[in-house]
Formats: sequence, C-alpha cells, structure tokens
Amino acid sequence: MIRATDVHPTAATPDVLSSLHDRLKLLRQERGSATEDFTAQVRSLLVIASSSRGGSSMLTETLRASQDLVHLQAEINPFLRLVGLGHPDSGSGSDRLDAGHLDTLAPALRHLLDEELARDAGAVADDPDPEQLALDVAWRLAVQWPHVPLDPLEVAGLARSLLGSAPAPDPGAVTLAVLRHLHGLGLPVNPWYYDLPRDLLRREGFGTPSSNAPGPFLIEEPPFVLARPWRRVRPADLRDRTLVVKTPSNVYRLDFLRSLFPNARVRVLHLTRNPAAAVNGLYDGWLHNGFHAHRMNAPLAIGTYVERCEDNRWWWKFDLPPGWQEFTDAPLLNVCAFQWRSSHQAVLDDLESGRTESLTLRFEDFIGGSERRIASFERLSRWLGIPLRGAFRHAVHHGIAPVVATARPRAGRWQTRADLIGRALDKATLHVADRLGYVDPAHWI
Repeated sequence: MIRATDVHPTAATPDVLSSLHDRLKLLRQERGSATEDFTAQVRSLLVIASSSRGGSSMLTETLRASQDLVHLQAEINPFLRLVGLGHPDSGSGSDRLDAGHLDTLAPALRHLLDEELARDAGAVADDPDPEQLALDVAWRLAVQWPHVPLDPLEVAGLARSLLGSAPAPDPGAVTLAVLRHLHGLGLPVNPWYYDLPRDLLRREGFGTPSSNAPGPFLIEEPPFVLARPWRRVRPADLRDRTLVVKTPSNVYRLDFLRSLFPNARVRVLHLTRNPAAAVNGLYDGWLHNGFHAHRMNAPLAIGTYVERCEDNRWWWKFDLPPGWQEFTDAPLLNVCAFQWRSSHQAVLDDLESGRTESLTLRFEDFIGGSERRIASFERLSRWLGIPLRGAFRHAVHHGIAPVVATARPRAGRWQTRADLIGRALDKATLHVADRLGYVDPAHWI
C-alpha cells in the first residue's frame, strides 16, 4: 500500500492524470469486458435538465427505485474530465460542449469514454456481486483522490476482505472502513468529503470538516459518491430501457449528448425550482465544505466566499456557465442568481428549437406534500412509459431520505434570507422566472 511520504499533493495536473489513467487501466483488466459500442446501443435517453441545487439529485434517486430504468451510478462529469472534455481542457471556456467536441476527440479517448460509461451504467442490485462492488469501491476512490497514488488492486483487495467478513455488508460502511484504514496510514483521504452522516464521522474520531478542496486537482466533485450494490447494464437493457443522465452542467451539453448517443430517442425533463429557493441552496453550497468544481487559473474575488477560506480563491463551485468571467468579483448571491438563470435560459433556448421531446415539472411539487408528489411522478411515469410499481411506487408514495443536502430540506427555507436574496434577483433573473411561471414570490416555497 502507498505510504503517506509518497504523496505529492502539488504534483502537476498532467502527471496526476497520467498516473490515474495507468491505475484505472489496471482496474479495467480486473473489472471485465464492457458492453461494446455502449453509447451507440442506447435507444432511449432521458436528460434531467435543471439548475444546481434544483432538486435533480432527489428526483434521480427516486427514479433509481424503478427497475424499468438504467442509470450511471452518479454524474457524467468525471468521465468527461478523464478524456479531456472538462474545463479548461475542452477549450470551450465553460461547461459548454457541442457535437464538435466529440468529433475532435482522439479515437483512443472516444473508446475510453465509451468503455468507462459502459462499466458504470446499470441499476441498483438486490443481490450484489461482492467482487464487482469491491472493484467499484476501488474505482471510485481512485477517481475521488487522483493526487493520492493508491494501488487500486490493493484497495479492491481491502474492500473484498471487508465485504467477505460480514453476512450483509453495508457498502457505505465498507467505504468508510477503507477510508479509515487509509487515513490511519497517514494518507490525505478524508471521509468528511463524502455524503455520510456528520454525527457518525464525529463519533468515528475524524475531527471536523476542512473548508479546503480535497486536493489540488479533482475528477469527481465532492460530496463524493459511495459505491453501491449495482447490476451492470446488459445489451437488452439498452434496447428496452431508458438511460437516465443527471448532471446540472448538462444544460450546456444537450447537442453534445445527442451526438454522444446518436441512435437514442432523446427526451429532456426540465426540472424547475423558484429562483429564491435555488439561489438559497446555491449560496449554502458555496459556503459548504464540498461542491468544488473548477480550479481557476486566476484567483477569485467573490464577496462573502473568498474571505471564508484562503483556498476558496482558487475554486469555482457548481456549474460554470458561459459568461462566468464577469462574475469573478461579484457578491456571492449575484453569482448564484447568475448560475440559476443561465441554466434555465440554456434549457429554454434548446427546447424552443423544437428538436427534443420534453416535459417540465416543478420541484415544489415533489416537496409540497404527498398528493402533489404522487401526482407529479404519475405524470412522469406515464410520459416515460414505465409502471409505477414495487420499490418505485413505495419511494414515490413515502418519499426518500435527503440526498446531498446542505441543510434539512423544508419548504420556504429561503425566507430567512429573503431580503438579501431579493436584492440579488435582478431584472434578467426575474425575466427567466416569469418564463418559467414563477411570477409571484408570495407563492414560492
């Protein structure tokens, strides 16, 4: 196992990425073959298009309960970054990607993207394969800590031994046990960057969360995802089931996704949330110890953010819309309002072109009581042509636990900052709100 003295946290990004690719290659050999021509075989694609902190994580996690859909285990961003399609490597100047980015991707990287997506796509497994889960734990840790040159086969072996020692192992507990072991070796892996209960981490003796980014170079954005029991996608799934892709940055990549999945019927679920609630969630996220997305080449001067932590000067959080350069020294709430309106403006502009089937739902209906939640999911299931049954029906009728929440969700939480948020909702933001039907703030929850 790698020692703490072998870690070089300031290693140059190209060296870190090259080392990561070498380690992931070792894992691909162990993880077995993937579905050939994965993206070309997908026949139905659902893109959940929303702003960050717009409720897409909760919606997607509810949809994971359906056995009639397939998903990626988390977001698509890490796969794009692995092949040079993240900012700044893509050359677009933002999170935007179009079809031309795929055309210019080197054949070897295009194949790698397809292969890694194929190994990740699938559905929640009722009867997990311990070997696959151990390898998935190793893959996620390698991607989450790219600057820590862990031996992924040794990490997989450690996870395998933990999985084999318990009659019904909890995947979260296995990941935490692996992190505890690595942390004990003095390696800079920190469980506070995962979506784990904070009281548990305090009881485990991990101290308090750091406001710094997890490392100098990120592939996956924190809070990091836990590997879960997973059934890998089969060719029949790609013919008969819809693949769900959820990542807020995808609002700037709809043309790219159409090109990436050339034979798929592409549908867009436009998930909206009133600007005050979403901006409040973004504000909390910027001040949270996670959600680092882009390390900047020049320091930021975003008010009420950079003062909190020296490291914050170098990290833009959440999605990076075109035009972000004008907001590098703006007040934080103005940055959040810019992110919200840019996301929905991009979706509206695309849908108005008439190229894509779409359905618009409001996140307020998912948190506005069981009747509204059930009615919205019934509408969604009819549109997708999937039955509302089994575990999916239970999740819809009874709700699910909060997902990647910075605070306990409750209707109207934004009203504690109503005056501050109101001043940030400028004319351009309110214009987008009007287009989405959010006309009267008195009715926003």
